[in-house]
Amino acid sequence: MDQKTKEVYWRFNTTLLLMGTNLNASSIFNVEWCAQLNRSEEVSILTYSPSSKNIYINESYRKRVVFSHTNFSLTIHCVTFSDEGVYTLTIQLLDRQQQIDKSRVTVIIPVSNVHITRQTSAPHQGKNITLNCLGTEGNAISYSWQKCNQPLPIGNRTILSKDNASLTLINIQQSDIGNYRCVAQNVLSSGHKDFILQLCAETGVSPWWSYGIYGYPGYLGYAIVIFYIFSWVKRTRKSSSKGQSGTSTSTLPLNC
Repeated sequence: MDQKTKEVYWRFNTTLLLMGTNLNASSIFNVEWCAQLNRSEEVSILTYSPSSKNIYINESYRKRVVFSHTNFSLTIHCVTFSDEGVYTLTIQLLDRQQQIDKSRVTVIIPVSNVHITRQTSAPHQGKNITLNCLGTEGNAISYSWQKCNQPLPIGNRTILSKDNASLTLINIQQSDIGNYRCVAQNVLSSGHKDFILQLCAETGVSPWWSYGIYGYPGYLGYAIVIFYIFSWVKRTRKSSSKGQSGTSTSTLPLNC
């Protein structure tokens, strides 16, 4: 009886374990492991007969595989991309029935060193910016974007490349300012990189009268300052005149 092909994702340069079966060895006539790698012709890895204990291992696999005589699992050491493909376990029973298990092996390198490249870090308002995300290590990577820890809304001013690795913001406005995160992931791992979008400050200098003072805008701020200065001068003069009148004395002749 046939079963669906199982998907197996395995880390690069580690030991791969392909599961066997829990059938009793006394009911089994023959066991065979085969591999069809990278769409090439199927190759026999090993055959085993429980009754005779005889085992044949393909010379190219002899130093890399370990076979279990109890559950018929197969272990392959130091898997690389050349080991990707479909592995088939065929068990021939004594009653001439067959049990076939298929596993499609995909070798994965974990994602690491995710970074974002761009032409500028602070574009001018109304301009465009493209953020390019890349995981320098890893394969079978999928990309997604977030803004302020929320899924990035896609609109008329947001364009993603076909693989989602590049994000372009059109006609940037104040509402676009914030933290953008690229998430790079595969079935075994994930990583991310953040980019804080800010707008470039305008280089033009405003006229001196437009700044204002003390929090009051433009002419109003300066008018208030002048008013307070005038009031202070007026109070100072009054205080000075009162002081002079209070300290004046008459000149009297002195008795000798």
